[in-house]
Amino acid sequence: MSFIVKIVLLACVLVVAAKPLTREEEEAMIAELVGKCKSSEGASDSDVQEALAHKPPTTRPGQCFNACVMENLGLMVGGKISVEGGVKLAERSGDPTKIKNSETVGKECQSVGGGDRCDSALAIMQCIAEASAKLGIDPSKDLH
Repeated sequence: MSFIVKIVLLACVLVVAAKPLTREEEEAMIAELVGKCKSSEGASDSDVQEALAHKPPTTRPGQCFNACVMENLGLMVGGKISVEGGVKLAERSGDPTKIKNSETVGKECQSVGGGDRCDSALAIMQCIAEASAKLGIDPSKDLH
């Protein structure tokens, strides 16, 4: 395969990967990630339901489940929020307001966490909720 053909194919893959996800694609991605993190972290159905309802986890496996999800989505790296990861995820929505909100909230929460990954995930979630409230936005709808 010629070099030019390889470059064109790579460009096509990048364009397809960068387009906003359909609702069905997003739901399938979430379902796969939920199953993976539930299993790897020993989370219960109740832990998963709390997370899906955007409620703070009440158990250690619930905290670790959230850490797993955040790490796999690129939202948390090394126990810290990833502003770039949040922006990248928001870009999938194609909504400039969500992109800006994600960047603002991410920057507000950059100093949170950094220790234990499960504790960090909880602290980051709390910071996101507080920073979102300051902006008057709903983090479950206005960030990603």
